[in-house]
Formats: sequence, C-alpha cells, structure tokens
Amino acid sequence: MTKRILIAGARLLDPRQDRLGAPTDILISGADIQAVGQHITNAEDAERIDAEGLTVMPGLIDAHVHIYMNERNIAAGAEVPQTYAAAKSTFVLRDMLHRGWTTVRDVAGGDYGMRDAVEAGYVQSPRLFVGGKAITQTGGHGDFRGRAESEYDCACCTGRALFSTLADGVPEVIKATREQLRLGADHIKIMLSGGVASPNDPLDSIQYRVDEIAACVEEAQRWGTYVCAHAYSDIAIRRAVENGIRTIEHGNFVGAETAAIMAERGAFVVPTLIVHEANLRLGAASGKSPSSMEKNERVRQGGLQALKTYKQAGVQIGYGSDLSMHTQHFQNEGLAFHASSLSNADVIRSATIVNAKVIRREAKLGELVTGAMADVLLVKGDPYQDLMVLANPAENIVGILQSGNVIKNIIKTRNP
Repeated sequence: MTKRILIAGARLLDPRQDRLGAPTDILISGADIQAVGQHITNAEDAERIDAEGLTVMPGLIDAHVHIYMNERNIAAGAEVPQTYAAAKSTFVLRDMLHRGWTTVRDVAGGDYGMRDAVEAGYVQSPRLFVGGKAITQTGGHGDFRGRAESEYDCACCTGRALFSTLADGVPEVIKATREQLRLGADHIKIMLSGGVASPNDPLDSIQYRVDEIAACVEEAQRWGTYVCAHAYSDIAIRRAVENGIRTIEHGNFVGAETAAIMAERGAFVVPTLIVHEANLRLGAASGKSPSSMEKNERVRQGGLQALKTYKQAGVQIGYGSDLSMHTQHFQNEGLAFHASSLSNADVIRSATIVNAKVIRREAKLGELVTGAMADVLLVKGDPYQDLMVLANPAENIVGILQSGNVIKNIIKTRNP
C-alpha cells in the first residue's frame, strides 16, 4: 500500500508569488504530491504532520556543485585516489540534503556511478543531475597540471582526473562530448574562459574557437540535451550564447548588450557569488594561491553588479554555490548574499522554479503543485522577509522530505 502523508496548516511558499500564502494542506502519496489546498478531505489514512505556524516550501535546487572537488585546492586532488574522493563526497552530499538542497546539478566531475548509487539508496544525497567530466582545451580552465607536468604524466587514477578531460580541435571536442554522453551525462560542460582556481590561464583568456564550441553544442543537441559553459568575460559569454550554449556558469563580467542577447535567446545564467565571498573571508585558509586570490577579488567585485545587469535585461537567473567541503557551510548563506542585488522573492525563484527549468524538470521540481515530486521543506520564519532564516538550517529547517521520504522531522506526527 502506498504511504500517504498529510502536511497540515503551514503557510504556503509558492515561488511564483512574492509573499506567503494562506495556511495550506499538502497530501503526499508515495513520491508525489497528490493534492494541495485548504482543508483536504479523504486523507484519514495518511500520517499527519501538524505544521501550523510554519512555512512549507519546495526543496531547494543548487545548479552548480562539484561533488568530488573537496580538497583545499584542485592541485591537492592529484594527491588522493578516486575511491577516497568518492567516499568524501558522500558526506558532502548528505550535508547538502540536510541543509534543504533536495536536488543538485554537478557541472564537472559528477558521474553516472554516484548518480546510480544515490538512486539505488546506497548514499543519502540530493537528487543528482551530472555532466561527467568538463571539456577543456589544453591550458584552459580545466587543465590543472602544473607547468612542470608534461602530457605524458598520468593523473588518471586521482581525484583531480575526475574533474575534466582535455580536447583540442573539432574532432577531439566531438569525441570528448560523445564520450561523456555515452557515460550517461545529463548535460555537457565546456570551459570558455579563464578561471579563479586554474593556475596557468589568464582570467580574461578566451578559450575554444567558435567551430569547437559549435561542434560541442551540436553533439549535445543531437543527443537531446544541452551545454553549459564556464565563462566570466563579456566576450566569452557572448561567444557562448551566439553558438547555442544554454546556461552560462558564473558570468561575472557581462555587459548590458550581451545580457540582452541572452534574454532574447532564452539563455540562463547560474551565478556563483558565494564561492568568491567565501574565498575572501577565508583568505589563505581557502587553499587558493596568491594569484588565484587576485583573480577571486576581481570576479567578486563584478558579481553583484552582474546580477543587476541580468535582472534589468530579463535574463533567467538561477542559483549556484560552487563550494568545496571546507566551504560548504556557506551554501545557504549564498541565497541571502544574492539578495544584495535581487529581491528575496527573485532569489527564492532562482533556487526553485528557475533552476527547475535549468535542469528541465519544470512542474516536477521547485514548486509544490499536484503531480510534482514531493520535495518539501518545513521552515521556521518567512524567507520572503528574511532569507537568513535559511542560513541556519539546523535550527530553522525543521522538516525535510525528498520524494516523499522523511529526511528530517522534529514535529510530532499523528498516525492514521
């Protein structure tokens, strides 16, 4: 018999609105929401959670994580085997779920093996959407070899090798894209500009030729999926969008004209401002080199202004964290940090219904509607008024359900 749960009397947070709704009942049957409304009847057989005085909202979605990138820096990943990296990631995933992130999208490293382990119930984790290894040119953002390492040096069995694969020229890009699709990638990630963490590429470098970008996009589209792109500079963002890239990751230096093109073409941006703020706060403890910290300060200063530019242009703005194990505790605070440039309601939408669109699960994730997956949070306080209530999940997120399974519940329940 399918288990049913009735969450009764909490005020509904509908991300499509700008304020909490009236006290509402939500009836869950198995993994799905069966009904949403006031005073639901015909639920006598359901386990009842009396949630009066609380907020009920959809589980959060983080569209930019790296489940295996959990050492102090990328170079340190070469010092650990992949088994160690995988074991460590299970703790990171569990903690994300217990902070209210019921779904995450990995955009470099996450693979079908961990996704299958999660789906089989071996790992307590957010629902995973994975892109496999990111595709990078030699010397690009995903090439983390030190300058003394040659192409013949092997790091194939280390945690670092999980992150990316090198491909130069159209044939290699096509092959690399097809390989990640063969391995079950939900999307493809390509590196199109310099980055903070990579040691050798200038932040303003423009990576991959147009024909290489187009080849990657065509292969993904023919497979029925899409490409997301690491891109900071305005020109890198524009080259990406004009050649069919669907989501821009980071995007800190966008200009108004490029943002307008993104809006016209229906592209998304997934900002990751909290990782830059976390690096600043931690300083040397972040694990970043002095040169990386210089890059970090540039992108940090550009990030909040970029959010305003995207908002003004009408670009669909998602939410990403991009954090490692030692910075993961900033994940929820990132929502409030984005509210420095956006309204609280816009930030909530970014981590719910917008990110649901990013991962192509509209009406199934990111909102509490009939037929959606039963990913539900019960929260003390009103996130529309103060997003910092979500920044203390141990205290304020008192209930978590994922696909109808109770992950956390400190509220008294009444059995039928």
